[in-house]
Amino acid sequence: MNAAALLGRLKPAKRERSGPGLLARLRRRKAGGDLDDAPRAHKERRPLSPLAKRLLGAYAVLALGLGGLAGWLAMNGEHTTEAWQAAIPSVEVPVKGAQPPAPPAAPPAAAAAVPVQPAPPAAAPAMVPPPAAAAPPPPLAVPVNEPVTLTPAPVPGLVEDSRNGPLPRIAEDGRKPWQVYARPFPAADRRPRIAIVLAEMGISGVTTGNALQKLPPTITLAFVPYAERLDNWVERARGKGHEVMLSVPMEPQDYPRNDPGPNALLTMLPPERNMERLEWSLGKAVGYVGITSTTGSKFTANPDAVNPVVAAMKARGLMVLDARANPRSVAGTLAGQAGVPRAFADRVIDRDLSRGAIDDQLAELEAIAKANGAAVGIGAPYPSTIERINLWLTGLADRGIAIVPVSAVANMQKQ
Repeated sequence: MNAAALLGRLKPAKRERSGPGLLARLRRRKAGGDLDDAPRAHKERRPLSPLAKRLLGAYAVLALGLGGLAGWLAMNGEHTTEAWQAAIPSVEVPVKGAQPPAPPAAPPAAAAAVPVQPAPPAAAPAMVPPPAAAAPPPPLAVPVNEPVTLTPAPVPGLVEDSRNGPLPRIAEDGRKPWQVYARPFPAADRRPRIAIVLAEMGISGVTTGNALQKLPPTITLAFVPYAERLDNWVERARGKGHEVMLSVPMEPQDYPRNDPGPNALLTMLPPERNMERLEWSLGKAVGYVGITSTTGSKFTANPDAVNPVVAAMKARGLMVLDARANPRSVAGTLAGQAGVPRAFADRVIDRDLSRGAIDDQLAELEAIAKANGAAVGIGAPYPSTIERINLWLTGLADRGIAIVPVSAVANMQKQ
Protein backbone atom coordinates (compact mmCIF):
# COMPACT_ATOMS: atom_id res chain seq x y z
CA MET A 1 0.00 0.00 0.00
CA ASN A 2 1.31 3.40 -0.88
CA ALA A 3 1.65 6.34 1.44
CA ALA A 4 -1.34 8.26 0.01
CA ALA A 5 -3.71 5.39 0.66
CA LEU A 6 -2.40 4.93 4.21
CA LEU A 7 -2.81 8.61 4.97
CA GLY A 8 -6.36 8.53 3.66
CA ARG A 9 -7.30 5.76 6.12
CA LEU A 10 -5.78 7.45 9.11
CA LYS A 11 -7.53 10.84 8.72
CA PRO A 12 -11.15 9.65 9.35
CA ALA A 13 -10.08 7.84 12.51
CA LYS A 14 -8.39 10.99 13.81
CA ARG A 15 -11.55 13.02 13.15
CA GLU A 16 -13.68 10.53 15.04
CA ARG A 17 -11.37 10.58 18.05
CA SER A 18 -11.05 14.34 18.31
CA GLY A 19 -14.06 15.88 16.56
CA PRO A 20 -17.37 14.93 18.27
CA GLY A 21 -15.83 14.45 21.76
CA LEU A 22 -14.14 17.85 21.77
CA LEU A 23 -17.25 19.70 20.53
CA ALA A 24 -19.41 18.00 23.12
CA ARG A 25 -17.03 19.07 25.82
CA LEU A 26 -17.04 22.65 24.61
CA ARG A 27 -20.81 22.77 24.55
CA ARG A 28 -21.09 21.34 28.04
CA ARG A 29 -18.44 23.75 29.34
CA LYS A 30 -20.41 26.70 28.03
CA ALA A 31 -23.58 25.24 29.56
CA GLY A 32 -22.04 25.10 33.04
CA GLY A 33 -19.32 22.57 33.55
CA ASP A 34 -17.10 19.88 32.23
CA LEU A 35 -17.62 16.22 32.66
CA ASP A 36 -14.49 16.17 34.72
CA ASP A 37 -16.06 18.73 37.06
CA ALA A 38 -19.13 16.61 37.79
CA PRO A 39 -17.66 14.77 40.78
CA ARG A 40 -16.38 18.11 42.20
CA ALA A 41 -19.84 19.73 41.90
CA HIS A 42 -21.35 16.70 43.52
CA LYS A 43 -19.00 17.04 46.44
CA GLU A 44 -19.82 20.71 46.88
CA ARG A 45 -23.53 20.02 47.05
CA ARG A 46 -23.40 17.30 49.72
CA PRO A 47 -25.76 17.78 52.78
CA LEU A 48 -24.63 19.59 56.00
CA SER A 49 -23.37 17.59 59.00
CA PRO A 50 -25.57 17.31 62.18
CA LEU A 51 -23.17 19.57 64.15
CA ALA A 52 -23.39 22.31 61.54
CA LYS A 53 -27.17 22.07 61.55
CA ARG A 54 -27.27 22.45 65.36
CA LEU A 55 -24.96 25.47 65.27
CA LEU A 56 -27.09 27.11 62.58
CA GLY A 57 -30.21 26.40 64.66
CA ALA A 58 -28.62 27.92 67.78
CA TYR A 59 -27.61 31.04 65.87
CA ALA A 60 -31.15 31.35 64.56
CA VAL A 61 -32.69 31.01 68.08
CA LEU A 62 -30.21 33.55 69.48
CA ALA A 63 -31.00 35.99 66.68
CA LEU A 64 -34.73 35.59 67.29
CA GLY A 65 -34.26 36.10 71.05
CA LEU A 66 -32.18 39.23 70.62
CA GLY A 67 -34.67 40.57 68.14
CA GLY A 68 -37.56 39.91 70.53
CA LEU A 69 -35.70 41.55 73.43
CA ALA A 70 -34.95 44.61 71.33
CA GLY A 71 -38.59 44.88 70.31
CA TRP A 72 -39.82 44.51 73.92
CA LEU A 73 -37.39 47.17 75.17
CA ALA A 74 -38.49 49.51 72.39
CA MET A 75 -42.12 49.14 73.50
CA ASN A 76 -41.66 48.97 77.30
CA GLY A 77 -38.29 50.63 78.00
CA GLU A 78 -39.71 53.84 79.41
CA HIS A 79 -42.08 52.05 81.80
CA THR A 80 -39.30 49.74 82.97
CA THR A 81 -36.95 52.67 83.66
CA GLU A 82 -39.62 54.47 85.70
CA ALA A 83 -40.34 51.34 87.77
CA TRP A 84 -36.64 50.80 88.40
CA GLN A 85 -36.11 54.40 89.56
CA ALA A 86 -39.18 54.20 91.81
CA ALA A 87 -37.75 51.09 93.49
CA ILE A 88 -34.56 52.92 94.50
CA PRO A 89 -34.97 54.45 98.01
CA SER A 90 -34.27 58.16 98.06
CA VAL A 91 -34.65 61.05 100.44
CA GLU A 92 -34.59 64.76 99.92
CA VAL A 93 -32.60 66.69 102.50
CA PRO A 94 -32.93 70.49 102.69
CA VAL A 95 -29.60 72.25 102.26
CA LYS A 96 -28.91 75.37 104.24
CA GLY A 97 -28.88 78.46 101.99
CA ALA A 98 -30.36 76.71 98.97
CA GLN A 99 -33.09 78.50 97.03
CA PRO A 100 -36.39 76.74 96.59
CA PRO A 101 -37.05 75.53 93.06
CA ALA A 102 -38.94 78.00 90.80
CA PRO A 103 -42.59 77.08 90.12
CA PRO A 104 -43.32 75.79 86.62
CA ALA A 105 -44.18 78.49 84.04
CA ALA A 106 -47.89 78.89 83.29
CA PRO A 107 -49.08 78.14 79.76
CA PRO A 108 -49.37 81.23 77.48
CA ALA A 109 -53.19 81.09 77.29
CA ALA A 110 -53.56 81.07 81.06
CA ALA A 111 -51.08 83.92 81.36
CA ALA A 112 -53.21 86.07 79.02
CA ALA A 113 -56.49 85.30 80.81
CA VAL A 114 -55.37 85.77 84.43
CA PRO A 115 -53.21 88.71 85.49
CA VAL A 116 -50.17 87.62 87.39
CA GLN A 117 -49.57 89.35 90.72
CA PRO A 118 -46.01 90.18 91.60
CA ALA A 119 -44.54 87.49 93.82
CA PRO A 120 -43.58 88.56 97.35
CA PRO A 121 -39.91 88.48 98.19
CA ALA A 122 -38.73 85.00 98.96
CA ALA A 123 -38.29 84.39 102.64
CA ALA A 124 -35.12 82.86 103.91
CA PRO A 125 -35.46 79.09 104.06
CA ALA A 126 -36.28 77.81 107.52
CA MET A 127 -33.51 76.05 109.36
CA VAL A 128 -34.56 72.43 109.53
CA PRO A 129 -32.56 70.58 112.17
CA PRO A 130 -31.23 67.23 111.02
CA PRO A 131 -33.19 64.27 112.36
CA ALA A 132 -31.86 63.10 115.67
CA ALA A 133 -30.05 59.80 115.45
CA ALA A 134 -31.66 56.98 117.33
CA ALA A 135 -29.98 56.56 120.69
CA PRO A 136 -28.04 53.27 120.87
CA PRO A 137 -29.28 50.79 123.46
CA PRO A 138 -27.45 51.11 126.76
CA PRO A 139 -24.57 48.65 127.03
CA LEU A 140 -24.71 45.82 129.50
CA ALA A 141 -23.51 46.83 132.91
CA VAL A 142 -20.62 44.35 132.81
CA PRO A 143 -20.28 42.54 129.45
CA VAL A 144 -19.28 38.90 129.63
CA ASN A 145 -15.79 39.36 128.20
CA GLU A 146 -15.06 42.89 129.37
CA PRO A 147 -11.64 43.05 131.06
CA VAL A 148 -12.00 44.05 134.69
CA THR A 149 -9.03 44.83 136.89
CA LEU A 150 -9.44 43.27 140.31
CA THR A 151 -7.90 44.74 143.43
CA PRO A 152 -4.33 43.41 143.65
CA ALA A 153 -3.76 40.99 146.51
CA PRO A 154 -2.75 41.08 149.25
CA VAL A 155 -4.26 44.37 150.36
CA PRO A 156 -2.53 45.92 153.38
CA GLY A 157 -4.73 45.63 156.42
CA LEU A 158 -6.60 42.59 155.06
CA VAL A 159 -3.95 40.01 155.83
CA GLU A 160 -2.21 38.67 158.93
CA ASP A 161 0.93 36.61 159.11
CA SER A 162 0.86 33.12 160.57
CA ARG A 163 2.94 29.99 160.59
CA ASN A 164 0.65 28.68 157.84
CA GLY A 165 1.17 31.73 155.66
CA PRO A 166 -0.82 34.95 155.12
CA LEU A 167 -4.38 34.63 156.42
CA PRO A 168 -7.32 36.89 155.51
CA ARG A 169 -8.75 39.20 158.14
CA ILE A 170 -11.18 42.09 158.52
CA ALA A 171 -9.43 45.45 158.30
CA GLU A 172 -9.51 47.97 161.16
CA ASP A 173 -11.82 50.19 159.11
CA GLY A 174 -14.30 47.34 158.58
CA ARG A 175 -13.34 46.30 155.04
CA LYS A 176 -13.83 42.59 154.43
CA PRO A 177 -11.83 40.38 152.06
CA TRP A 178 -14.95 38.95 150.38
CA GLN A 179 -15.94 42.45 149.27
CA VAL A 180 -12.50 43.90 148.47
CA TYR A 181 -11.34 40.91 146.40
CA ALA A 182 -14.67 40.44 144.60
CA ARG A 183 -15.15 41.02 140.90
CA PRO A 184 -17.33 44.17 140.73
CA PHE A 185 -20.92 43.95 139.57
CA PRO A 186 -23.39 46.87 139.78
CA ALA A 187 -26.10 46.39 142.39
CA ALA A 188 -28.48 48.46 140.21
CA ASP A 189 -28.62 45.71 137.58
CA ARG A 190 -31.99 44.09 138.25
CA ARG A 191 -31.77 41.24 135.78
CA PRO A 192 -31.93 37.66 137.10
CA ARG A 193 -28.42 36.52 138.00
CA ILE A 194 -26.58 33.27 137.42
CA ALA A 195 -23.15 32.48 138.89
CA ILE A 196 -21.11 29.60 137.50
CA VAL A 197 -18.35 28.20 139.75
CA LEU A 198 -15.81 25.73 138.40
CA ALA A 199 -14.20 23.88 141.30
CA GLU A 200 -11.25 21.48 141.53
CA MET A 201 -9.03 24.01 139.80
CA GLY A 202 -5.29 23.41 140.16
CA ILE A 203 -5.37 19.60 140.32
CA SER A 204 -4.18 19.33 136.70
CA GLY A 205 -1.94 22.00 135.21
CA VAL A 206 -3.15 21.22 131.68
CA THR A 207 -6.83 21.39 132.63
CA THR A 208 -6.35 24.54 134.68
CA GLY A 209 -4.43 26.29 131.91
CA ASN A 210 -7.09 25.33 129.37
CA ALA A 211 -9.81 26.78 131.59
CA LEU A 212 -7.94 30.04 132.08
CA GLN A 213 -7.41 30.33 128.33
CA LYS A 214 -10.98 29.59 127.20
CA LEU A 215 -13.34 30.70 129.97
CA PRO A 216 -14.72 34.24 130.10
CA PRO A 217 -13.66 36.18 133.22
CA THR A 218 -17.19 36.26 134.65
CA ILE A 219 -16.82 32.58 135.64
CA THR A 220 -15.75 32.08 139.27
CA LEU A 221 -12.88 29.63 139.83
CA ALA A 222 -12.39 27.58 143.02
CA PHE A 223 -8.86 26.21 143.56
CA VAL A 224 -7.87 23.29 145.78
CA PRO A 225 -5.31 24.37 148.42
CA TYR A 226 -2.88 21.52 147.77
CA ALA A 227 -2.40 22.33 144.07
CA GLU A 228 1.18 22.90 142.94
CA ARG A 229 2.07 26.57 142.37
CA LEU A 230 -1.32 27.55 143.77
CA ASP A 231 -0.30 31.16 144.42
CA ASN A 232 0.75 31.53 140.76
CA TRP A 233 -2.51 30.01 139.48
CA VAL A 234 -4.61 32.30 141.68
CA GLU A 235 -2.63 35.34 140.60
CA ARG A 236 -3.08 34.42 136.93
CA ALA A 237 -6.80 33.84 137.36
CA ARG A 238 -7.33 37.16 139.13
CA GLY A 239 -5.17 38.89 136.53
CA LYS A 240 -7.65 37.72 133.89
CA GLY A 241 -10.57 39.06 135.95
CA HIS A 242 -11.83 35.81 137.53
CA GLU A 243 -13.21 35.89 141.03
CA VAL A 244 -11.51 33.19 143.10
CA MET A 245 -12.54 30.86 145.93
CA LEU A 246 -10.80 28.06 147.85
CA SER A 247 -12.23 24.56 147.59
CA VAL A 248 -11.36 23.29 151.06
CA PRO A 249 -11.10 19.47 151.33
CA MET A 250 -13.70 18.01 153.69
CA GLU A 251 -14.73 14.51 154.68
CA PRO A 252 -16.89 12.58 152.15
CA GLN A 253 -19.36 9.85 153.05
CA ASP A 254 -17.03 7.01 152.04
CA TYR A 255 -13.90 8.28 153.83
CA PRO A 256 -11.17 6.90 154.07
CA ARG A 257 -11.74 4.85 150.93
CA ASN A 258 -12.31 8.17 149.17
CA ASP A 259 -9.49 10.47 150.31
CA PRO A 260 -10.28 14.20 149.78
CA GLY A 261 -6.63 15.24 150.09
CA PRO A 262 -4.15 16.41 152.73
CA ASN A 263 -5.39 18.28 155.81
CA ALA A 264 -9.06 17.59 155.04
CA LEU A 265 -11.59 18.62 157.68
CA LEU A 266 -12.93 15.50 159.43
CA THR A 267 -15.92 14.94 161.68
CA MET A 268 -13.86 12.70 163.97
CA LEU A 269 -11.40 15.50 164.82
CA PRO A 270 -11.92 18.07 167.59
CA PRO A 271 -12.71 21.65 166.48
CA GLU A 272 -9.21 22.97 167.29
CA ARG A 273 -7.60 20.37 165.02
CA ASN A 274 -9.98 21.21 162.21
CA MET A 275 -9.19 24.94 162.67
CA GLU A 276 -5.48 24.16 162.27
CA ARG A 277 -6.21 22.31 159.05
CA LEU A 278 -8.51 25.09 157.86
CA GLU A 279 -5.77 27.69 158.41
CA TRP A 280 -3.33 25.47 156.50
CA SER A 281 -5.68 25.70 153.50
CA LEU A 282 -6.40 29.42 153.91
CA GLY A 283 -2.68 30.29 154.02
CA LYS A 284 -1.87 28.79 150.61
CA ALA A 285 -2.99 31.82 148.59
CA VAL A 286 -4.37 35.35 148.84
CA GLY A 287 -7.12 37.23 147.03
CA TYR A 288 -10.02 34.76 147.35
CA VAL A 289 -13.53 35.76 148.48
CA GLY A 290 -14.49 32.65 150.44
CA ILE A 291 -14.55 28.87 150.61
CA THR A 292 -16.56 25.96 149.23
CA SER A 293 -16.19 22.18 149.15
CA THR A 294 -17.19 19.57 146.60
CA THR A 295 -15.99 16.63 148.73
CA GLY A 296 -17.60 17.26 152.12
CA SER A 297 -20.76 15.20 151.75
CA LYS A 298 -20.36 13.89 155.32
CA PHE A 299 -18.73 16.88 156.98
CA THR A 300 -21.19 19.54 155.74
CA ALA A 301 -24.16 17.50 156.98
CA ASN A 302 -22.83 17.59 160.57
CA PRO A 303 -23.82 20.84 162.39
CA ASP A 304 -21.28 20.34 165.20
CA ALA A 305 -18.46 20.08 162.66
CA VAL A 306 -19.69 22.96 160.49
CA ASN A 307 -20.37 25.59 163.17
CA PRO A 308 -16.68 26.25 164.03
CA VAL A 309 -15.90 26.68 160.32
CA VAL A 310 -18.75 29.16 159.91
CA ALA A 311 -17.51 31.12 162.94
CA ALA A 312 -14.00 31.29 161.43
CA MET A 313 -15.41 32.59 158.12
CA LYS A 314 -17.32 35.32 159.96
CA ALA A 315 -14.22 36.38 161.90
CA ARG A 316 -12.13 36.59 158.72
CA GLY A 317 -14.68 38.36 156.53
CA LEU A 318 -15.14 35.53 154.01
CA MET A 319 -18.24 34.09 152.33
CA VAL A 320 -19.40 30.46 152.15
CA LEU A 321 -20.66 28.65 149.06
CA ASP A 322 -22.54 25.50 150.03
CA ALA A 323 -21.80 23.12 147.13
CA ARG A 324 -24.49 20.76 148.49
CA ALA A 325 -22.36 17.68 147.98
CA ASN A 326 -24.98 16.22 150.30
CA PRO A 327 -28.63 17.31 149.85
CA ARG A 328 -28.80 17.43 153.69
CA SER A 329 -25.90 19.88 153.93
CA VAL A 330 -26.34 22.55 156.63
CA ALA A 331 -23.34 24.71 155.72
CA GLY A 332 -25.29 27.38 153.84
CA THR A 333 -28.10 27.50 156.36
CA LEU A 334 -25.79 27.84 159.36
CA ALA A 335 -23.78 30.52 157.57
CA GLY A 336 -26.95 32.54 156.91
CA GLN A 337 -28.02 32.23 160.53
CA ALA A 338 -24.61 33.46 161.68
CA GLY A 339 -24.67 36.50 159.40
CA VAL A 340 -22.01 35.12 157.06
CA PRO A 341 -22.56 35.93 153.36
CA ARG A 342 -23.59 32.65 151.71
CA ALA A 343 -24.75 31.09 148.48
CA PHE A 344 -26.08 27.66 147.49
CA ALA A 345 -25.29 25.53 144.45
CA ASP A 346 -28.63 24.91 142.74
CA ARG A 347 -27.29 22.50 140.13
CA VAL A 348 -24.17 20.46 139.42
CA ILE A 349 -24.02 21.18 135.71
CA ASP A 350 -21.71 18.35 134.63
CA ARG A 351 -22.58 15.34 136.76
CA ASP A 352 -23.43 13.82 133.36
CA LEU A 353 -20.75 14.94 130.88
CA SER A 354 -22.85 14.55 127.74
CA ARG A 355 -23.46 17.81 125.88
CA GLY A 356 -27.23 17.48 126.05
CA ALA A 357 -27.20 16.84 129.81
CA ILE A 358 -25.02 19.91 130.48
CA ASP A 359 -27.29 22.03 128.29
CA ASP A 360 -30.31 20.81 130.26
CA GLN A 361 -28.73 21.78 133.58
CA LEU A 362 -27.86 25.25 132.30
CA ALA A 363 -31.44 25.68 131.07
CA GLU A 364 -32.71 24.71 134.52
CA LEU A 365 -30.46 27.37 136.06
CA GLU A 366 -32.15 29.95 133.82
CA ALA A 367 -35.57 28.87 135.03
CA ILE A 368 -34.47 29.05 138.68
CA ALA A 369 -32.92 32.48 138.22
CA LYS A 370 -36.07 33.86 136.58
CA ALA A 371 -38.22 32.44 139.39
CA ASN A 372 -36.01 33.39 142.36
CA GLY A 373 -33.81 36.20 141.07
CA ALA A 374 -30.55 34.25 141.38
CA ALA A 375 -29.07 30.79 140.77
CA VAL A 376 -25.69 29.11 141.14
CA GLY A 377 -24.28 26.27 139.07
CA ILE A 378 -21.15 24.35 140.02
CA GLY A 379 -18.98 22.09 137.92
CA ALA A 380 -15.43 21.08 137.03
CA PRO A 381 -13.11 22.35 134.28
CA TYR A 382 -13.76 19.48 131.88
CA PRO A 383 -13.39 20.34 128.16
CA SER A 384 -17.05 19.52 127.46
CA THR A 385 -18.16 21.69 130.40
CA ILE A 386 -16.13 24.66 129.15
CA GLU A 387 -17.44 24.19 125.60
CA ARG A 388 -21.12 24.13 126.63
CA ILE A 389 -20.72 27.09 129.02
CA ASN A 390 -19.19 29.24 126.29
CA LEU A 391 -21.93 28.32 123.82
CA TRP A 392 -24.64 28.96 126.42
CA LEU A 393 -23.24 32.38 127.29
CA THR A 394 -23.55 33.66 123.70
CA GLY A 395 -27.31 34.13 123.98
CA LEU A 396 -27.75 34.62 127.73
CA ALA A 397 -27.89 38.43 127.67
CA ASP A 398 -30.51 38.35 124.89
CA ARG A 399 -32.66 36.24 127.19
CA GLY A 400 -32.47 38.94 129.87
CA ILE A 401 -30.14 37.13 132.31
CA ALA A 402 -26.83 38.37 133.74
CA ILE A 403 -23.82 36.11 134.30
CA VAL A 404 -22.18 37.25 137.54
CA PRO A 405 -19.42 36.31 139.98
CA VAL A 406 -20.56 34.29 142.97
CA SER A 407 -20.14 37.25 145.33
CA ALA A 408 -22.92 39.04 143.38
CA VAL A 409 -25.51 36.45 144.52
CA ALA A 410 -24.50 36.46 148.20
CA ASN A 411 -27.60 36.26 150.42
CA MET A 412 -29.96 36.49 147.38
CA GLN A 413 -31.09 32.86 147.32
CA LYS A 414 -33.83 31.42 149.47
CA GLN A 415 -32.85 29.05 152.25
